[in-house]
Amino acid sequence: MYLSNVEVIEKTTLKRIPIERRSKVSAADIAQNCLRGVGKPVVIVDATENWPARSKWTFEFFKGRYGSDFAVASVGLDGRVGKATKLSTYIDFLDTPFAELPGFWVGKNGRPLVAPPSPGSSPLYLLGWSAFRRHPELYDDIKPDPYFVLDLVSALDGTVREVFEWATKREYWSVYIGPQGSLSALHQDHGNTHAYLAQIQGQKRAILFSPEDSDFLYDGQVDPEKPDFKRYPLFDRATAYDCVLEPGDTLLMPANWWHHVRGLEKSITVSHNFFDGSNLSGHLTHILRNIPALVEGVAKSAFHQEPR
Repeated sequence: MYLSNVEVIEKTTLKRIPIERRSKVSAADIAQNCLRGVGKPVVIVDATENWPARSKWTFEFFKGRYGSDFAVASVGLDGRVGKATKLSTYIDFLDTPFAELPGFWVGKNGRPLVAPPSPGSSPLYLLGWSAFRRHPELYDDIKPDPYFVLDLVSALDGTVREVFEWATKREYWSVYIGPQGSLSALHQDHGNTHAYLAQIQGQKRAILFSPEDSDFLYDGQVDPEKPDFKRYPLFDRATAYDCVLEPGDTLLMPANWWHHVRGLEKSITVSHNFFDGSNLSGHLTHILRNIPALVEGVAKSAFHQEPR
């Protein structure tokens, strides 16, 4: 069903390039050839082979261990509207993704909605769980860090990382769980961060565009699976980089690359945003632009201790 939508690209004039798949790379090679300047995406096939999550993280594992957690399954990537439900209920929903998910509708502020939103074109996607923040022991399941990146986020003191996350209103690590058809529509990640998607269960298809093609992407409004060239005529000047992610694959996305990711099967994915020497200044500039939030984060962190 969803593969046929993606194949529409092949019937247009849009240029397509398969994303290179590599193994046994060096961090220096990736830093120099994939993360400098505009950069280029790459799939590393052996980055997570020693992660306990690869064998441990199943749908049954999350349902049994954390099923009582409340989480928000989102209508869209921006998270403005979603349905609050138990994790166990959502996991049961994965096999019937267009059925009614039990729970209650909430807005971005977490307050219940007076009326439900209009039905979406893709199923509800679990983006709002905050798994690592709520259950820090899950970090142990995604170690060692992927060997092909020099990740400065992992080197941060826990309190500093908490302050940075507070200032950006984003978490550096996330667990995404979704059914077949789940969609992260075309967007750029926050704060000039690089990112990787590490696939644990199921398949996904990712379609990426260079930031150099931003003028052709209409602020992400264009749908690269079903492009409307009459409405978005400049889109045919863009170049699509695409791949199918299998369990064990890790897709590296350089900072500011646009990406559109569709679940081809029900899936579990680890998403990580990070910075290294190539984007450190850009990320810090992004954080410092929001000084009030940064100060508030410091005040709420362990840096700020009330006198005894």
